[in-house]
Amino acid sequence: MKLALYIYNSKDRKIGVNVDATYASISKTCPDTCSQKNSGCYASLGPTGIHVNRLDKSVEDTKYSTLEFAKAEADLIKNAYKDKKAPANKLLRIHVSGDSRTVKGSKFINAAVSEWKQNGGHIVWTYTHAWKNVPRHIWNNVSILASIDKIEDVAKARKQGYAPAIIVSEFNSNKLFSVKGTETKFIPCPYETHQVTCDKCRLCFKADWLFEKNQGIAFKGHGTQKKKLKVIY
Repeated sequence: MKLALYIYNSKDRKIGVNVDATYASISKTCPDTCSQKNSGCYASLGPTGIHVNRLDKSVEDTKYSTLEFAKAEADLIKNAYKDKKAPANKLLRIHVSGDSRTVKGSKFINAAVSEWKQNGGHIVWTYTHAWKNVPRHIWNNVSILASIDKIEDVAKARKQGYAPAIIVSEFNSNKLFSVKGTETKFIPCPYETHQVTCDKCRLCFKADWLFEKNQGIAFKGHGTQKKKLKVIY
């Protein structure tokens, strides 16, 4: 039984080329506070959903702890290039599905990312709904944004050290725009506005820079289950 997946050279067209990816179970690792968990999470839709739903089903009746799921993902990351150097400029997107909702589990994954980088890996990035419980500094080896469901939580996430990522029904602009209720400004995801893949865009690789600029990333609700998604506005 696999508690997590490590995919070499992911075929996810959004994240681009020369990018590896990890997948964890949504049902077992995502916090229940995430409004998207059982309501149209993008990771459970489309081609990605095939891997995610199969993974969720395989662990449905298991009694493994959240920490054990985190350790399983950490082991996959640190062993990915243990016997050989990673290809030049190799990128890694962790938690295409799933999350790490405890400090202890996040420390395991963060340490594994450090080993992955020592083996030649380049940049690692992700998003988390567990930002209330896991401060930004725990993820010092990862560029990570806080996934926000309510606009009033933007300030709370920033107090934890995170730049925010939000889901909106429509972009106010294809450029940096404001959202009522916060001084933080948001950049529309360039993939959604101009089809620029993550490996080329790299905005989410700069989480700390976004934090310093008081900016975040906005994503548009999408997919066949768009009506199920809860959006900021």
